[in-house]
Amino acid sequence: MMKIKKWGILAIIFCILITSVACGKKPQKPSPKSEDEPKPLPKVVEEIEKDTLKIMEQIDKIPYFQRVIVEKEMLEQKKKAEEMQMKAAEGGGAGSGEQKQGGEEGSKQEGGQEQSQSGSEEEKPKPMTIDEGILTELMKREKSEEAENENQKAPKNLDEVWTTVNTTILGLHNKWNVLEPQLIQQGVSPESINSFETTLDTLTKFGFEKKYFETLSVANNLTAYLPDFRAYFKKEVPPSIYTLKYQVRNLVLNAAVGDFDAAQESLNKLKEHGQTLKPQLIEKKAKTTVDKYDASVSNLEKSLTKKDLQLIKINSSIVLKNILLMEEDLSASM
Repeated sequence: MMKIKKWGILAIIFCILITSVACGKKPQKPSPKSEDEPKPLPKVVEEIEKDTLKIMEQIDKIPYFQRVIVEKEMLEQKKKAEEMQMKAAEGGGAGSGEQKQGGEEGSKQEGGQEQSQSGSEEEKPKPMTIDEGILTELMKREKSEEAENENQKAPKNLDEVWTTVNTTILGLHNKWNVLEPQLIQQGVSPESINSFETTLDTLTKFGFEKKYFETLSVANNLTAYLPDFRAYFKKEVPPSIYTLKYQVRNLVLNAAVGDFDAAQESLNKLKEHGQTLKPQLIEKKAKTTVDKYDASVSNLEKSLTKKDLQLIKINSSIVLKNILLMEEDLSASM
């Protein structure tokens, strides 16, 4: 009887212990996000890239704008000369009969309509040609459909272009002031930050001095640092994509001034960074894009060997087209 009581007491104690442990167990909280998880890419990075491309596009059009301005001035001078001749002819024929005046009135009106129609055709400038800009073909590739459909009116003078460029450069300084503290917080190397800042200061100097090639080249150099900054944040596409874009522009810029050794270095970088992206592209079943890219780089290399600038521009734009395809394929997979 005593044994039964002991076993009963032990069973009750055991049940009490189990119940107390179960009741005391708190619901498990969801694990907090890891501190190592990268932050989203600040929008200001993309804004800086967009503004820098805008600067390059404006500067690249300066030879075209120069031609249009000269043509417009010549056309205005021609019109003034024709108007003076017409006034002189009208003054000389003032004593002629009313019949002659009435008979000529209709022909003058018809002639005036024809002149206005032909004049409007003459006033419309011819499109920009491939030899009027250095990065023209590349800029066309990077422009959005909305921007491509915009017909930019030629400025009255080149000062208008430089005013627009320098206003955009001023905006870059303000945007850099927003981005720099975030880069420091993310642990970006001081060397990269200082190099970007120095390049921005150099761009400002050349912009206000209205130096065509220097401003174009340094603006492109500014984009070389953005892939490094992107690497510290959450990535939609590998930063190497943006390095490829920089290198293809750099290749054309160097070829334009006859520095084919530097252009070859950029070509080598296009091959190197392209190779690093291949496994990801093949994994995402984008081997067709890889093959297109390899073929376009090979054709670019041939044109570089020939030192044919127009071929280099054309083949570089095809390489960039394939880089944009790579970006599209990889963004769908990140």
